[in-house]
Amino acid sequence: MHRSTLARPAAGAALLLALVLARGVGAHDGARAQSAAGAGQAREFALTAEPVRWEIQAGLVVDGWGYNGQVPGPTLRVTEGDRVRITLANHLPVPTTIHWHGLDVPLAMDGVPGLSQDPVPPGGTFTYEFTATNPGTRWYHSHVDSNLQLQLGLFGALIVDPRQPDPEHFDREYTYILSEKALDVTPQVALGQAQVRNQEAGNGRGGAFTPDLFLMNGKAGTAIEPMHIAPGERIRIRLINAGNLVHAMHLHGHSFRLIATDGNPVPAAAQLLKDTVLIGPSERYDVAVEGTNPGVWLFHCHINNHMENGMVTLLQYDGAQPLAGGGLEAAHGAAGSHPTASPTPSPPPTADAGASAAPERSTDEGTMDLVDNRFVPTRLTVAAGSTVTWSNHGNNAHTVTSFDGLWDSGTLLHGDQFSFTFTTPGTYRFICRQHLLQGMGGAIIVEERPPPTP
Repeated sequence: MHRSTLARPAAGAALLLALVLARGVGAHDGARAQSAAGAGQAREFALTAEPVRWEIQAGLVVDGWGYNGQVPGPTLRVTEGDRVRITLANHLPVPTTIHWHGLDVPLAMDGVPGLSQDPVPPGGTFTYEFTATNPGTRWYHSHVDSNLQLQLGLFGALIVDPRQPDPEHFDREYTYILSEKALDVTPQVALGQAQVRNQEAGNGRGGAFTPDLFLMNGKAGTAIEPMHIAPGERIRIRLINAGNLVHAMHLHGHSFRLIATDGNPVPAAAQLLKDTVLIGPSERYDVAVEGTNPGVWLFHCHINNHMENGMVTLLQYDGAQPLAGGGLEAAHGAAGSHPTASPTPSPPPTADAGASAAPERSTDEGTMDLVDNRFVPTRLTVAAGSTVTWSNHGNNAHTVTSFDGLWDSGTLLHGDQFSFTFTTPGTYRFICRQHLLQGMGGAIIVEERPPPTP
């Protein structure tokens, strides 16, 4: 999360302005800025596209691709008129580029393969050079195999401060990048070595995928850093939608002013007062919030399954505390963290899967129950060739969904069952897509079948 304390520069305070600009973002920014000094100066940055271990929530770590070892990539902050030079080093196993979304750059710097440049090959570098001519909230992202590379984490914020100081004073500033995450969209999918759950999605290339989580700054639920405000303060929130879906961001206890759209300032007479803003893919909105109502307030996507699966944080007044035993977990039902990290995909087994009202039992069967938003047992060891049957004994709807995209039960209501036959040894991790943040997951360990007794 981008957080900074901004000062209103006075006449002759050039040194103070330079210090504020050089600071970039606060120490609690999850996507830390790289900064350089002085308006109208040369700014140089280095971005490395590389494999990362991406912690979405405590205990939930997935393989991804990021810039400089993080998702989102570092926030780049410059000033209108700066001459910007950014060198991309590609440490990925596939080609990539960077597109500077919302910036008016020369064609050769736009990052579109086959139109403005050749893709940067694995091990290669490319230097982007342009003048930051249009201030506001911008962002950057891969423009190669975008549906997959953005899913894997190749995006970040780019803030262009106006050369003339903003006439409106903000005490603090926050940036949230919104995105979705399908756990079966892995680097192996991008390399053609694995498939996604929805086979009609074209393995993520040009088709839809099924998100499991809805993220803010690459985090879900309690892992998202909250906003803070003091009574009488005014804060600025920059919202960037790096995902494929529309999100309806809603703030409890306050209305906010829409002060910029797609990075461009809205004249004061045209600024709308709202409590929910609908943000489409690639759109940006800047909103101003006045500290007039002390307490601890939710800020979340009001598409409810987006909120319940991660897209929720807090606006917390200094000194205010949630109710005893309460807090964000109680407010949106995220009662715990996910118990497992993502595996290296197992070799695709030859398997038969399908819903079964009364599966045929044999000595090669294993069973799991779905009760009270948990799998019982959470781990099961079977021999190769065994069929495992999951049975929903609870009142809630659940899914049994493989991390690897090997199977997805679809929605299982009370009394429904789902069976899958495992023929290849390995560890097969799975989740309930509807209760991922509540820690509902498990694993099947498939061992070699012992040789027959002579």
